[in-house]
Amino acid sequence: MYPRFLLLVCLLLNALPIFSQDRFIIISGIITDATTHQPIPSANIRLKHSSTGTISNNLGTFTFKIPEHPVADSVLISCIGYRSVTRLFTTTDQQVEIGLTPAVISLPEVAIHLKSGLEILQKAIAAIPQNYDTTDTRMTAFYREDIHFDNDTLNYNESVLEVFKTFRRDKEHRDQIRIIKGRKIPSPPNNDPQFYGWIGNITNTAYSSLREDIIKYNNVKNSILAPQNFRYYNYTLAETIAEDDRQLLVIRITPKKNTRKGIIKGTIYIDEATLAMVRFEMETTPAGNDYINKHGKGGLRYTIMSKVVGGTLDFTGIKMTISYQAFQGKYYLQTVLRHWDVVINSRKRNLSDVPWTGDFNFLVTGIDKDSVQQFQTGVSSHQNSMNNLIGSNYDAAFWENYNILQPELPDSVKGAPPVVKVVRKVPNRQNGFTRADTLRGQLSPLRSCYDVTFYDLDVDVDLERHFLKGNNKIRYKVQQAFDRMQIDLYANMQIERILYKGQPLPYTREYDAVFVQFPERQTPGNTGEITIYYEGTPQVPDKSIPMNGGVLWDKDEKGNPWAQVVCQGSGASLWWPCKDHLSDEPDSMHISITVPNGYTEISNGRLLQKVPVGNTKTRFEWSVTYPINNYNATFCIGKYAHYTDLYVGADSLTIDYYVMPYNLEAGKRLFAKVKQMLACYEENFGPYAFRRDGFTLLESPYPMEHQSGVCIGKINRNQVPEMPALVWHEAAHEWWGNAISCKDMADMWMHEAFATYAESLVVEDLFDKQLASTYLNDQKEGVGNREPIIGVYDVNHIFYDINDMYTKGSLMLHTFRNVLHNDTLWFDLLRGIQQHFRYQTLSSDNLISYINQFTKHDYSAFFNQYLKYTHLPRLEYSLQEQGNNLLLRYRWEADVPDFSMPVKVTTAREQLRFIHPTCSWKTLTLKNMKAGDFEVDEEHFLIDVIELDGGRTSFVE
Repeated sequence: MYPRFLLLVCLLLNALPIFSQDRFIIISGIITDATTHQPIPSANIRLKHSSTGTISNNLGTFTFKIPEHPVADSVLISCIGYRSVTRLFTTTDQQVEIGLTPAVISLPEVAIHLKSGLEILQKAIAAIPQNYDTTDTRMTAFYREDIHFDNDTLNYNESVLEVFKTFRRDKEHRDQIRIIKGRKIPSPPNNDPQFYGWIGNITNTAYSSLREDIIKYNNVKNSILAPQNFRYYNYTLAETIAEDDRQLLVIRITPKKNTRKGIIKGTIYIDEATLAMVRFEMETTPAGNDYINKHGKGGLRYTIMSKVVGGTLDFTGIKMTISYQAFQGKYYLQTVLRHWDVVINSRKRNLSDVPWTGDFNFLVTGIDKDSVQQFQTGVSSHQNSMNNLIGSNYDAAFWENYNILQPELPDSVKGAPPVVKVVRKVPNRQNGFTRADTLRGQLSPLRSCYDVTFYDLDVDVDLERHFLKGNNKIRYKVQQAFDRMQIDLYANMQIERILYKGQPLPYTREYDAVFVQFPERQTPGNTGEITIYYEGTPQVPDKSIPMNGGVLWDKDEKGNPWAQVVCQGSGASLWWPCKDHLSDEPDSMHISITVPNGYTEISNGRLLQKVPVGNTKTRFEWSVTYPINNYNATFCIGKYAHYTDLYVGADSLTIDYYVMPYNLEAGKRLFAKVKQMLACYEENFGPYAFRRDGFTLLESPYPMEHQSGVCIGKINRNQVPEMPALVWHEAAHEWWGNAISCKDMADMWMHEAFATYAESLVVEDLFDKQLASTYLNDQKEGVGNREPIIGVYDVNHIFYDINDMYTKGSLMLHTFRNVLHNDTLWFDLLRGIQQHFRYQTLSSDNLISYINQFTKHDYSAFFNQYLKYTHLPRLEYSLQEQGNNLLLRYRWEADVPDFSMPVKVTTAREQLRFIHPTCSWKTLTLKNMKAGDFEVDEEHFLIDVIELDGGRTSFVE
């Protein structure tokens, strides 16, 4: 629920190391103004030659612990506007009063000779690479969260954090937080836990402090440091202030008159000698509060919960202070102090403008450049609140007044040996591909010569030994004459024999391919059967490799074995012999899985019967009466509770639910709106495709869209049941991935993009179209633009970061819907795709060709740009005010030649209309508009936008 003030300002991040913890000298006291004797808040207390430090609180008091080994280092006490003081402490002192003398203020004309505050700021921005450490850093930090509602304490927690801070902004290198130690005051009892949980548990505010890094994100959309926003503010050099032995230039920032985009005001302190920006003091303007209330209150999570609990939170003001400290020649974040003022309204609770305040203080206490590695374990969740992440014990003396360096803290950074991570080379664009990948991914003549019509799989699962033993009958129809065929089974699985007409067949193996030799030539049009007997221990998933599959041998909360197959990327041949190519699906399938007595086994389709096998085992026999791709065939084994329901839509459909018994009630809450979800999908995509086989949702170790047996992962009893996005996504695959399937892994975006987009349609159905748009725009954070969405064909190209298949693909579809600007056509198209390709496999070219035919327009350039290139289409424009009018010049910059796409911009105040850019420059005069009125509709179009600003200075990574 944190406001995305990153879009407004962006404040630097705090990450810190842990020092060897032996004995400490403890200094406590108060920092005061030597003239007035008033306390000085936020004064810096740190070792002069080290990064270890703290600050005074709002009462001017502090507690500072100095590890004894660097005790010879003196303590520097400083604050902007005061002369610094240096003291040497050799013994513990609990009653220190340190007075700071106000510094002399100089007139700006005396101190510098630059023309304006804006010119100074531009030079400071250009100097960012020289002044700030833009490499990875480990830090320790202290964090405090203090939330009040109607003058009562709602949430108070404190923690010492270990932080990995990176200046990079790609998905492989993200800021990480680990909680070393933390305590909180237990939340007061109430009779409305859902409401109080909502207003008291803010999405991780420690991480949001890091995301507000104004140096790292200096050029984002609404930053005061972004050149495109200079036109909205006055940057005035107000004065120079002495601090210690340096002079600070004070730049006042105020919005210009009559601009809606001047959303903050504040002060920047810049070191005159180095032009380093050392302190930011900012607060929102009324326009800024309006902006946050429209765009930054936590996006989808806030909006969903607002509707669920029947309440609203509206910001009335935000104040922030961010400071940086020098260490070993570079500047690092020192503090991020934030104060939020909010009013809460809830008609059902008779609450009207009830005040809510939050103080969030992030203090860096140490910097480590010696052991800078990403954390491998213990990383805190971005989504959970700090209040939920730390323990429930609280002592009134615990870390009072920022006394944060505790002797008992483990030396978890400097004393820990480096983690050696074995990196397994996997086939992808970077590493290249091998013959093994071609054998796995290519539809060679030894595969295309036959078409599988039926599989009869029978497997005994040993839960203790993690061992499989069974056989698979393959019924096929001959397409081209052959006497040798390829089937597939991983090399670590042993083949006992292959039978044809009751006689064994010779075979050879190469990597995971099996080449079977027949005694006579197979005639086109004829049918045949072979049965492969096999056994072995299947591979387990390597979670460090995207889409690497296997059998998960897990335990439920009671300690019982819980097993599941997940093999979408690696392929079904990791656990059973088959023709492992996506282009060939059997018309139907029979699956028999034998498990120990007392366990339930769930596969695909209808459960025909349970058959006793001896005295200790049971065989579960399942029938699949529709085509199914190989990776969808599955087993999931556990001690389940089972209940059923009936959905009546285009026709009646049975629904089976399997959950862990301890999650039965939570499961019922989670699945409460499944029928509404199914109705939504049937309305937008067409009838459910597997009615004879029913529809099953089951709790599982891992979420996976197994056909007619959809696995939704482990149920989180604390999650919001009103927004089960994972259920929506996996169920949508029954249409996108199961009813229609890609022929090659390179085109798997057709599964994932449509299923991810489908989630937003459920949001639109349950709530409204605007909330669905918010839901979709939340996906932008996951877009990486590092590899094309379409992969490499014929090599099973799947072991790489495929997240853009989901997020970028979904947003591409969102964009295409808005390009069409005709919802009737859009939903007719979605239903038409399902009807035309149902129970078939297809390629990207097949799909795009159909879309062009259906819409009667060639959109090939659109899909090629989004699917085959990493760059988004970029709208370049320039603005020139001409009296009361605005001259707009614009064009597309794209990889696809002659790319064109309509996009909406403001053509009149508060009015968005289409323009039609091409790759050539166009001009348009906008009547009665100023530059500040112009906007590009990035909410409904996934594009890059750049205003050509005539070369104004900005720092780009």
